This record gives sequence, C-alpha cells and structure tokens, in this order.
Amino acid sequence: MSLARFLFPPSFTLFRSSKWGVFLIIIFMQLGCSSLVQKVAVGTTSNLLFDATGEIETEANWDIFAKGVPGNLKMMEGLLYLQPENKRLLAGLTKGYTGYAFAIYDTLSLEEEILGTDDGPMKKAALLNYSKAVEYGLRFFEAKGIKYSELQASVNKDGGVGTLLEKEFSDDILDLEGAFFTAQSLGGLIVHQRDDMLLVAQLPIVKGIFDWVCTKKPDINFGACDIFYGAYESGRPKALGGNPTKGKEHFLQAIAKNPHNWLTRTNYMRFYLVPMGEEAEFKKHLRFLEDAEEKFQTHNKWRPIKSQGEEFTEKRLALYQAIALKQYEIFKKYKNKIF
Repeated sequence: MSLARFLFPPSFTLFRSSKWGVFLIIIFMQLGCSSLVQKVAVGTTSNLLFDATGEIETEANWDIFAKGVPGNLKMMEGLLYLQPENKRLLAGLTKGYTGYAFAIYDTLSLEEEILGTDDGPMKKAALLNYSKAVEYGLRFFEAKGIKYSELQASVNKDGGVGTLLEKEFSDDILDLEGAFFTAQSLGGLIVHQRDDMLLVAQLPIVKGIFDWVCTKKPDINFGACDIFYGAYESGRPKALGGNPTKGKEHFLQAIAKNPHNWLTRTNYMRFYLVPMGEEAEFKKHLRFLEDAEEKFQTHNKWRPIKSQGEEFTEKRLALYQAIALKQYEIFKKYKNKIF
C-alpha cells in the first residue's frame, strides 16, 4: 500500500472529490517524506562520520590534515543544524575541533611560547577552536542529561564528577570520547589562559572527567591519560598542589607504555623538561626525534620494496607522529633560545 493510500484511503471523500485534495496530499507527502528521509540520512551519515574519525588518525601528512579537516567539520555542522541534538555529531565535532586546535594551532603556538609572545595569532586561533570544541562538548553533555552547572556542583559532592558521569554516561566509545575531548579542550583553554582565575577554577572539572575516562579506558588515545596527568602535575606550582616529580613519572610511564606515540616525548619536553631546565634530557629526546623523523620520512615514501618498522605497525599512530614531528621542528629551530 502506498503512503498516500494509507494516509488517505478511498473512504476519505473530502480529498477524493476536491482538486485541492490532490495538492494537499502532494504537499503532505513531500513534507513528511522529506522529514523522514532527512532524519534517516542524517542519522546514517552521522554514524558513518563518527566511526570514520579513526581513519583521520592514519593521516601521516600534517599539511593534508590541516587543510582537509575544516571542510569535514563544516559538513558535520551542516548536518547538526538539521539534528541539533544528534549525539554522534556533537561528539564528533567535539573531537574534531579539539584535534584541530591541538594538532594545528596549539602546535604552531609553541613557537610563540618559546619567543615569549603572549597573545600571538596561533594562540588566538587555538583558543577559538578549543572554545568551539567546549561548546559542542557541553551540548553533548546536555544531550546526555548533564548541564554544566551540575558538573560544577558535582566537584564538591561525594564521588565528585565521576559519580555524576556514572549515572548518565555508558562505557562505549561515543561517551568516553565525548567526555574525553570535552575535558581536553577545556584543559587547552586553561593552559593558554593561566591568568584567568575563573577559567583556572574549572580545572577540577577537567581532572574529574579525565579521572572517570581514564579509569574506564586507561589506554585511550595511546597514552593520553599519562600525558594529561604529567602536564597536570608539572604545570601547577607546588603551592597549588603541583608535583613536578610525579608529573615526570607520568611522562616516563607514557613513553615506556607507548614508545611509538612520539607526542609523549614532545609533551614531556614542553611541560616538564623546558620549565625544569633539564637541558641534557631535552637534547636526548631531540636526538631521538631527529632519528624518528628520518624513519618517518623513509617509511611514508613509496618504494617497490620497503621494510615495515615496528614504529609503524599501528596505523592510527601516523597522525600523532606527524604532529609530534611538527613540534620537533619548532624545538629544533629554537633549541639555542630555549636553553
């Protein structure tokens, strides 16, 4: 039975006898089918887009990532316009803008940081993209039933942020990544604006979300938990509860457990070795990355026959490695200014 006959059977004489009935049926069908098709299409596409984010991590060319991601993000935003509460789109956009902010602008802002530029264009761009990620992340939280005011209040309650998340979030990758990248983007805003006490006051929320995610999936994103805890402990003065020694331990754990995620080393250099003035250790990791870059370039150039080093068996590490080598270029360029 057609949709028209189901909605308007032969006994529906008003539409059978009226020339306007045909017109109204057509309009009704167009609107109804358009809405149905739209809902199905957006839902299916959002599932594919979220599931395909893993492929982006296999991109070994930093420049291709930098130029290719914005178009994908705008497409996802267009789909979200049609379904504003689609959780997969919200989580995907949170992940996308966080990754874009970190991989491109946060990385390039390292140069401004070394040169002592407090408010450079790369830092500004990083803040704008992290801000977008936070906004989508908090919309994801709301779609899951948690308002930001509840996150703030949970900090001072028994069980903290983790207890609140445990009530509304599941253990699947959608919820874990939605939470993880919301925390990372908020943390990125705080790192770049440490003089903003209102922002710094949100740090317990970041820590609480990371604690929950990292308990559920300690190996998420190839050592990201240890990197966070390393930066968290190293980046705060002792007067505010920081513990650089503990931070160093986390970084070394990250390097040991995920030796082929070279971001563990560049973050160790940025957040511990440079602030602590450990020049010899810094140069040691600089030499490691110099060797890694040569291997990376050799591996990613096509040859009829080439060996597969163990550094490259996990294809999803390619983007992490490319970002780390971009950061290495900056460290190498300014190594004489750093120490």
